Amino acid sequence: MRIFLALLVCTPALMATVIVQKNGDVISGRILQERKDRYIFQSPYGKLQIAKANVSKLILDEKQIELQDVKYKDQTVKARLVAQDDKTSVFLTDDGRTIRTDAPTSTATDDKAEKRDTWLFAASGMYGFSTFQRLSTDGPPGFDQAFAAGAFGAQLTGHYTFSPIWGVGVATAFYRHVLVQTVPQPGAPPDYEATAAHASVFVSPSLVVSLLGNLGSKKSAHDIRLEVQPGYSLNEANLDLRFIPPTNPFPASAAAAGKTSAFTLQGQLSYSYSLSESLRLRLGAAYYRVFYDRIFDGTLQNGSAIPGGFTADFERALKSPAQNPQIISITLGAEIGF
Repeated sequence: MRIFLALLVCTPALMATVIVQKNGDVISGRILQERKDRYIFQSPYGKLQIAKANVSKLILDEKQIELQDVKYKDQTVKARLVAQDDKTSVFLTDDGRTIRTDAPTSTATDDKAEKRDTWLFAASGMYGFSTFQRLSTDGPPGFDQAFAAGAFGAQLTGHYTFSPIWGVGVATAFYRHVLVQTVPQPGAPPDYEATAAHASVFVSPSLVVSLLGNLGSKKSAHDIRLEVQPGYSLNEANLDLRFIPPTNPFPASAAAAGKTSAFTLQGQLSYSYSLSESLRLRLGAAYYRVFYDRIFDGTLQNGSAIPGGFTADFERALKSPAQNPQIISITLGAEIGF
């Protein structure tokens, strides 16, 4: 260090030394002599003795620091950044002036704050399998609740994101499943075609969690989301029977219906891919469960015209429990952020 300083003293025209003191003062000049505890320093203000204990930074050649544009008093000047802390940046101009400005906020923090949507709105379509009640094709009149394909749905959600990890909002969804079956009958009555149509309208608060921490991110292209939606649904079921062929004394058709409301739970896991900063494609899977144990009102309309014990057996089946219908579906949709 002493050898380098000696060379520095011998070549004052080639470089200038900058001393940054712990109190924030910045002095430009050259070192005349280095002692054990201090520098003898030639500055524009004269010869100074500066204690080493008061020096926070020693820049032996300020020319090695790149000039940059600095806004100061409504002007842009060329200066070199020689010191900076959390609150202040200190610049030194070529003519020896010291300029102090407020230090900029961390670039990483700015980017994070600027690159995230706080409001997310999404629309999705669904297709999958449900366990809504439908007629069994074996034995006496009864119902089957095995999973069957053909359930369609649509969903709208809106969320406010409190952080890149989680947000809250609301969700509404509509599901419908229509299944047509031919039910063979040994003897009387004749075979009949049964159309079972179920619909469910759902409204719920919604919690969304990003498993990658990219909720609403404008910079990250990928995200994996988990959504949990406990809510309430209005449900309707219609069952239409058409005898094949209608023969006397049997009517051409009969019907049953019912409505109920119930607590409903929906959960979704989805992957999102950014098509632009605020437009995303969503692909995932959803699970939907309605907690009711009966939906049909227990009466077969036009059943009195059916001879024999068919009506009594059928109405007994209508009153049988329904085991909390479920829907498992794939989802595809889009999301826009603001």
